[in-house]
Amino acid sequence: AGDMFQGTPASNLAYGRPVVEYYNRMGYAAAALGNHEFDWGTDSLRARMRQAKYGIFGANVRYTDGRDVKWIRNDTIVRRGAARIGIIGVSTVSTPTTTRAGNVVGLRFDDPAPIVDSIGTVLRKRGANFVVVIAHAGASCGRDGATDCGGEIIDLARKLTTKVDAIVSGHTHTLVNTEVKGIPIVQARSSGRAIDGLDLPIGSSAGLPVRHQVRELAADTIQPVPAIDSIVRKAVARVAPLVSRHVATIPATLARQGPQYPLGNLIADAQRRAGKGDVAIMNNGGIRTELRAGDATYGSLFEIQPFGNTLYSLTMTGSQLRGTGHRERVQ
Repeated sequence: AGDMFQGTPASNLAYGRPVVEYYNRMGYAAAALGNHEFDWGTDSLRARMRQAKYGIFGANVRYTDGRDVKWIRNDTIVRRGAARIGIIGVSTVSTPTTTRAGNVVGLRFDDPAPIVDSIGTVLRKRGANFVVVIAHAGASCGRDGATDCGGEIIDLARKLTTKVDAIVSGHTHTLVNTEVKGIPIVQARSSGRAIDGLDLPIGSSAGLPVRHQVRELAADTIQPVPAIDSIVRKAVARVAPLVSRHVATIPATLARQGPQYPLGNLIADAQRRAGKGDVAIMNNGGIRTELRAGDATYGSLFEIQPFGNTLYSLTMTGSQLRGTGHRERVQ
């Protein structure tokens, strides 16, 4: 459901090439276009699309004049056994503010609901037994992932008028395992910590509801597949001289906990000093892992803030500063 490339030096320093190689070997059928797919500009994105043996879809991405973007596919039909599964990919409408704005100049991200309605009808006419939406758009739910859900993907499901059999969600890195208007919606947290399961009934089971679940994964229970594991090892080895470089020794772990992370305070203080400012602001969403006690390397620090953001210095009044708290862009 999108954001394939970002976060680790092995991927970022190669502009996502080893990730696509990995997904190709795993046999992926489709991916949604996430906001972070634009982080290195459209030229790098188009190169990764050419490399991919699977489709990377963004049906609601248009040029600002409304024209379809020819190099971004909208949908596909894949065969799995006797089933023909129509897949529609969509991107979050917040993409222009959740990646660097200059990377999506000339593009707009439309409300996906009417687009999914239109394409879903066409896919059925083309012979699809099922229509599945993969959406880089998310939700926040209660601890069970099933109740008290709200957010962009919930709003999308509520607005649909055509039959959609399931929605695979992303973007918010949360547990989602719920239903809206009879449509199962799943999101498997983030960072490979869980996997979505959707059972689409066909043959003698046709007509039964789609079964859905989100399974937590324990990495130490999974045996590596040598042909795939070798891709990871090679990609990590290529950046090892830089990644393993010692930077500092950290006496105590700085965690990502609470409304104001201790690690966030450290980052804001570093930015304030670098920018020669009176104050600095850092959003929690831009901090991607904790700073662990012990040896801190370039690689471990890179993964805390992997996005290559630009630090800006502004002159503001006190009242302007107090008014920015809820409008800071989350990268």
